[in-house]
Amino acid sequence: MDWNKTKTIFIIVFSILNVFLYSMYVNKYNEDKQVELIGQADISTRLKDENITIKDQQKESESVSYISGKINQFTVRELSSLQNQRIQIHDDTEVEAKMIKLSALPAITEEALTSFVEKNVYKGNSYSLWKIDKRNREAIFFQKSDRYMIYYNQNATIKVHWNDHLEITRYEQKMFDSLKSFGAKSTLIKALRAIEIIFDRGYLPANSTVTKTQLGYSTLVPLTETQVLAPTWYIHVVLPKDENGEQEEADYFVNAVDGIIVDIEQNAKEKELELEKQQ
Repeated sequence: MDWNKTKTIFIIVFSILNVFLYSMYVNKYNEDKQVELIGQADISTRLKDENITIKDQQKESESVSYISGKINQFTVRELSSLQNQRIQIHDDTEVEAKMIKLSALPAITEEALTSFVEKNVYKGNSYSLWKIDKRNREAIFFQKSDRYMIYYNQNATIKVHWNDHLEITRYEQKMFDSLKSFGAKSTLIKALRAIEIIFDRGYLPANSTVTKTQLGYSTLVPLTETQVLAPTWYIHVVLPKDENGEQEEADYFVNAVDGIIVDIEQNAKEKELELEKQQ
């Protein structure tokens, strides 16, 4: 047997096999991408047919892990640098602060409220404004992990209150002491897929407008001291006007790993009522 000839034949066959396998891989990759594009075109067409507009859609694909947080135990020492406040600590986990000398804000705006929190609240720059309720004179801030908000967790909020002279009178604060990633990073569903999920469930009627999509976290396992948080899409929708010409807005939350719709606000209200009963 001519070994050199056999070796040459082997190399040729091996090379042909590699080319064949690579060709199969490329074709499969292109097919998968085509299916993905068809799926995207399908939901885009369906939304267009219902006159549903998406004004703000986070398009980049992100890989984010679950996180866990331990509820902070406040101490008098760590709050000692705060000025112009009478501070009480309840159950070691909640700060209630009343301002001594009141000063009026120029206006109740995101900029003014954020500035107050960053300057006057312990680790205030680790929170972001979520909502301003001018009727009840209350602003709600949610704690962040990196740049991602933690939605509606009672242990990660600041509530700021003011009077009719636009003077901040008091605030309450709860926070996680440490927020750590655990487990492998998951490739998340895209914002458009989250929109499709709420559309398929009938939460996105014709003539609606999606004004914001934002990635954050929601509570997955609400344990006593340590809690597990899951990546979650927040979708804000402006609903069509009703027969009286009034227009409402709605917030939806979709688990960004498994695509399950999470009723965060209702769960938070039930938890708050449960805590009130225990007191």
